[in-house]
Amino acid sequence: MQKIKSLASSETIRYLFFGGLATLVYIIVKFITWRAWHSGWASETAAQSASILFAFVTNKLWVFEKSNKPLYQEFLTFVSGRIVMLLFGIAMNAYFIDAHPQILENAFGWSKNTLVAVLNGFIQVFTILVNWVYSKFIVFRKSKKEDQSSED
Repeated sequence: MQKIKSLASSETIRYLFFGGLATLVYIIVKFITWRAWHSGWASETAAQSASILFAFVTNKLWVFEKSNKPLYQEFLTFVSGRIVMLLFGIAMNAYFIDAHPQILENAFGWSKNTLVAVLNGFIQVFTILVNWVYSKFIVFRKSKKEDQSSED
């Protein structure tokens, strides 16, 4: 039982759990907006925006240790990093879904809907890895001053 409690309190496990929920938010919004708009870049923008807001709240409240940085500073830093990944996702969708779907459709024999699902699954896995590193070591990192005061 102690191992389960220890595992549940692990920052990495919490990040993966809430990252999984953020991915679920992303998938739901992506699916709904893709079906409604049939636009890779527009549905990517909506899905990423919803998942970014969800991820900030969950990372701030339940994943990373609290810091004394102003909330607006953490939010702006968090969103800035996520915007880079948003632009990556938009570019991938614009190129492989909107402009040149035949590249992957022909290479793998996929339908456009399958292409959207597989490409965005890849984007999400890559995004989770990059965002963990960014959040852990940049956004929610305690300052050296905070680290020293917690050691006293």
